[in-house]
Amino acid sequence: MARYLERRLPVVTVNRALRDLPLPAVTSDNFQGAYEATHHLLAKGLRRLAIILGTPNVSTTQDRLAGCRRAADEFGLGADDLLLKVGYARTAQGYQAALECLDTNSRPQAIFAFNNLMAEAALMAIHRRRVRCPDDIALMGFDDFRSAAALTPPLSVVEQNPVAMGVKAVEELARVIETGEPAQALSRIPTRLVLRASCGCAMPPE
Repeated sequence: MARYLERRLPVVTVNRALRDLPLPAVTSDNFQGAYEATHHLLAKGLRRLAIILGTPNVSTTQDRLAGCRRAADEFGLGADDLLLKVGYARTAQGYQAALECLDTNSRPQAIFAFNNLMAEAALMAIHRRRVRCPDDIALMGFDDFRSAAALTPPLSVVEQNPVAMGVKAVEELARVIETGEPAQALSRIPTRLVLRASCGCAMPPE
């Protein structure tokens, strides 16, 4: 990446902002998406929340966690009231993190996994421990995927819009090339909360 900067070539990062490099970025509105998902779980009366984080030092994880904490604060919960486990955005680590959540003395009432791999892994862990979802524990993921609606139970998710991110990034690059003006520092693409049975909601028509 440094080579592009040295040559003054226009660069826009997609999906993630690089905190240590002054590059424009197009990302999902990770803060708002996580805020809405957490708010939804809390509004259902669920107070013991576990969050399975991705890689801790990347912008997506940090922004999503900030959104969770904002929602928790609005419901009178402190940062210490959220059970945090790191799944590094991978299946195996997400599965282990979910087992650790389920095996705590005070089992959480809901798990929010920060990507689709960890959400699927969390559901596997829930089934392994013979915990009923959503009766005993609710589950929310971040990222929709084709089979999410076919899982047992169908998975509630924060849906991203990768097409819109790609289009916005190309538009920004084209504008920079044509005008010579700097790209917008950060563009956030809205997310959408897709509620299915895993959080205790009736599944709407797809």
